[in-house]
Amino acid sequence: MKFALVTLLFASVFCVAAADNVDSVTKPSHYITGFFGQSEMIFGSEDGRFGGGIGYGFGRPEKRFQMGKIPAQLVVEGYIDHTQSDGGSGFPPNSTFAAGGLAFARWRWPMDKDGNGVYADLGWGMQLANRPTLDLDSRLNSTPVCGFGGAYRDGDREYLIGLELLHISNAGTVRPNYGQNELFFTMTVRY
Repeated sequence: MKFALVTLLFASVFCVAAADNVDSVTKPSHYITGFFGQSEMIFGSEDGRFGGGIGYGFGRPEKRFQMGKIPAQLVVEGYIDHTQSDGGSGFPPNSTFAAGGLAFARWRWPMDKDGNGVYADLGWGMQLANRPTLDLDSRLNSTPVCGFGGAYRDGDREYLIGLELLHISNAGTVRPNYGQNELFFTMTVRY
């Protein structure tokens, strides 16, 4: 698994854009995303959570995010998720529902004449949960996000399969601010 992640990251960073039609990867688009995964015990996280959710996004070309010949979109996404925990450090087992919004840049590296290739995301958002948890003392939290994966065309649709790291914390507004790092496997349909 780690080898596949390193290979995909290497390809996305060092490949050269080779698309004949850049507009096809950046034109205005709708996205439906399903995701599932778990929190990773890094940077002070103690609460082992797992779960998933669904999101809807809209993307449009954004020349200010373009890196050289690498095209980009500005994507705005709303999502809902459900996570649960077996508990720990005095917290009983619990589940959480949350709704959030993200705004992120999506860069695209087409690898073949059909537009199949890789993508990378980087952005920020906010999330409102129905309850605080062991790692999240506030219900309203900041959510920086990054992700990457592969993009595969099928007619007018495109499928994006990848990984996303969502950091959730209150940005220091409530102490302590342990935060949580959720690693999700994502499956997206672009239309």
